[in-house]
Amino acid sequence: MAASRLQLGTFGTNLAPGITFTTIPGALTTDWSRVTDLALRAEDMGFEAIVPISRWKGYGGAHNPHSDSYDTLTWAAAVGAVTRSARVFATVSMPVVHPVMAAKQMATIDHVTGGRAGINVLAGWYRPEMEMFGADLLAHDRRYDLADEWIEIVERLWSETEEFDLDGDFFHLTGASSAPKPVGERPQIMNAAMSGRGLEFALQHADKLYVKLSDEREQATAQVENAKRQARERYGREIEVWTFGYVVDGPTEQAARDFLHYYAQENGMHDAAINALRIMGVEAEVAGDNSTAARRFSWVAGDGGVPLIGTAAQVADGLEWLADVGIDGCLLGWPLWEDGMSRFADDVLPLLTERGLRAAI
Repeated sequence: MAASRLQLGTFGTNLAPGITFTTIPGALTTDWSRVTDLALRAEDMGFEAIVPISRWKGYGGAHNPHSDSYDTLTWAAAVGAVTRSARVFATVSMPVVHPVMAAKQMATIDHVTGGRAGINVLAGWYRPEMEMFGADLLAHDRRYDLADEWIEIVERLWSETEEFDLDGDFFHLTGASSAPKPVGERPQIMNAAMSGRGLEFALQHADKLYVKLSDEREQATAQVENAKRQARERYGREIEVWTFGYVVDGPTEQAARDFLHYYAQENGMHDAAINALRIMGVEAEVAGDNSTAARRFSWVAGDGGVPLIGTAAQVADGLEWLADVGIDGCLLGWPLWEDGMSRFADDVLPLLTERGLRAAI
């Protein structure tokens, strides 16, 4: 099958209630039959990636979303065993998963999937999780010093046949080795980064840079172009830039917005969103602060992703906008996954194919 101009994937099918903090009936649950069904639906639509969210501790509040979650490494192996074409990622928090363990587990997943494994690496930000593991939440830039050392170990274990020692700042290894090696060159690496030291790490190591995209066309275009240019000029690497979004569709735009209000405003887990944003350091209790309220609503509605709201044509417009600013791939989620994916397959995908964004299945 020919490559698509805009690649697609699913995001967060390993935990409840997915990327939407809602209590409505039918929201995502940790039911393995649903996980496999959604993965197979994604493949039937030709999606290129299936990516989980790594969460060990929930966000609190009355419903504690994301406390109910599957471990992503064993999840990826199991999903990989029942799929045939999509790249299946494991999302790994580097401060709490030892690189020797991760290298072996990822090589195993790569064999299970016939070379379709990917790893989405996180430097860690969620302090309650770090504390749960007895680990420190390092200063921001120091987290990426650990990440550099972690990824070096993993890549050496994937490629080197001789044992090696390493006496680093964070890891001290004697006689490190791992076999079997990955099936292909190595599992693809994804990393989310915005700026500074985190972006430096991603440009140097990631195949897929996962960004929170500006909603202004010129800024978004520059954001994507600059990342690709820096990777090419500074490290001689060609990278893809990905983002994620949440789909809320309806027969009319008003119907879609009414449903958005229903699941995210009337039945949203706003207390958990406040907790999450405070821990991230971006929640401020300021009377009349509309930007804070909008940020909180965006987190409840779809984990802060790109809103793809309206009719099928308007959802297609939003995805076309992403492709036009240079985005290579977009991970998607829905408040009601099965219904949403069915409508996407029937109503949105044909439009994306007509517009040259997706190759015909």
